[in-house]
Amino acid sequence: MTTNTGMEALENPIRPLGPSEMYSASRHAVGFYKCVANTCRYSVSLPALGGQALRDVLDTAVANVVLDIPSLSVGIVGEDSNRAQFAQCPSIDLEHHLEYMEKGGVEPGTLHSMLLRILENQHDQSWPEIERRPPWKLTVVVRDPAPENGIIVLDAMFAVHHAVADGRSTALFHSKLLNELNHSSGRPAQLVGRVLDPKGAGVSELVRPQEEFVGFSLSWGLLLKMLWRELAPVWLQGQQPAIPWGGKVITPSPCRTRLRLVTVPAVTVAGVLAACRDNQTTLTPLIHALALESFARQVPREEAAAFHSSTPIDLRPFIDSDSLPGGSSRGLFGVFVTGQYHSFDASTIATMRAAPSKDEIWRVAAGLRHSMKAHINNIPRNDIMSLLGWIPDWRRFWLSKVGKPRQHTWEVSNVGSMPGGQAEMKESSCRGWQIERSAMSQGATVTGAAISISVSGIAGGEIGIVLGWQEGVVNQDMVDALAADLEDWLARLGGVPK
Repeated sequence: MTTNTGMEALENPIRPLGPSEMYSASRHAVGFYKCVANTCRYSVSLPALGGQALRDVLDTAVANVVLDIPSLSVGIVGEDSNRAQFAQCPSIDLEHHLEYMEKGGVEPGTLHSMLLRILENQHDQSWPEIERRPPWKLTVVVRDPAPENGIIVLDAMFAVHHAVADGRSTALFHSKLLNELNHSSGRPAQLVGRVLDPKGAGVSELVRPQEEFVGFSLSWGLLLKMLWRELAPVWLQGQQPAIPWGGKVITPSPCRTRLRLVTVPAVTVAGVLAACRDNQTTLTPLIHALALESFARQVPREEAAAFHSSTPIDLRPFIDSDSLPGGSSRGLFGVFVTGQYHSFDASTIATMRAAPSKDEIWRVAAGLRHSMKAHINNIPRNDIMSLLGWIPDWRRFWLSKVGKPRQHTWEVSNVGSMPGGQAEMKESSCRGWQIERSAMSQGATVTGAAISISVSGIAGGEIGIVLGWQEGVVNQDMVDALAADLEDWLARLGGVPK
């Protein structure tokens, strides 16, 4: 009888991690960032289960999704070094990756708080035995396995190591799971009990790192500028820009996650998206503008001379689909992301501090949209991701930031909308599986922005906005006020009467 030891994983290396993957692997190794997650609310009628136990249906569906996504079958060897590698795991025990909870009889308000506490706890867990156990988990919370109305409702929290998947990949996981639940491939032969044998699942064809798909370029001018900023004495660099407000300085303790969920109803979403089109902008820059208004009003002028924010940008549109087996980059599961940084001038901040009008909000949002389009049009030239390969010691890189101010006040990460299921079956007594809500989240990010604003939605439905922060970096009252401001402004801009 053999056991799954770390040495077994070492004997099955697949490929080294790329620079962008090392970025997240090294953060996990020093305990500065644990996972990215996406929680979807599913519903299904009891007759649609065909007499099968819910747990068995989920085991089968998850197993088939894992066999379809090679990245979910690998561990990471040497994560705490600069030479980390992905390695095939000999087997996957679903006992470690699929947790099932029943919370029948819990009031909706209590359930909401309970779900956030479960999710916060997941965000704070390091991935154990990462060399031989794939770093992902699906936690399923069922309200009532035998409801009187015949409709089962459950929340499925998919958490994954950020070196394995980006935010958009979490939505892709749920899309594949929904499809498998509605169009089951049947129990795979590789699943024995709850142990899955991933060999032959295409792991040897693990998707290549983004650096091999996207031709990042780096001019000597940009490189010298970055080196000068990092290495030259401050007195030689001339007058420095104001340090942006970012809550407390970078500290690894306590590395505890706090989360707050803002739900935007479908009727509001429709109005907001229409108003965005009318004002030459989109949802992401609008949320940046609303966050700026909230922070500018909450943080006293003497404490905050500047605010900076950031936006992760999906790189899949920049990948040549002809080079991919499936012929499309949209379905790539992995890490395909870059970013853009935003700063706001004194005039804009002053306007936001003085109770801005709707027109002023739209003006800032439209300006950000213009800036984002210009940045996207320049990708992949002089992209920030091209600098990651120049970092010689990731552990030292992260630890050197402790005690220093944060570079950004907030981040807005928007993974867009995903299909919710078969609309024609929604009123049927035997309706299939649906996804009613999506809420992407990020946990405590020790060296990141003071607050993460993660946005995801269901096509034609509601949007979930999750505010995430490290306990102690900002106070709870500030986050509650930001949540209230987002709800209020989105309702007003979407034309929803109070």
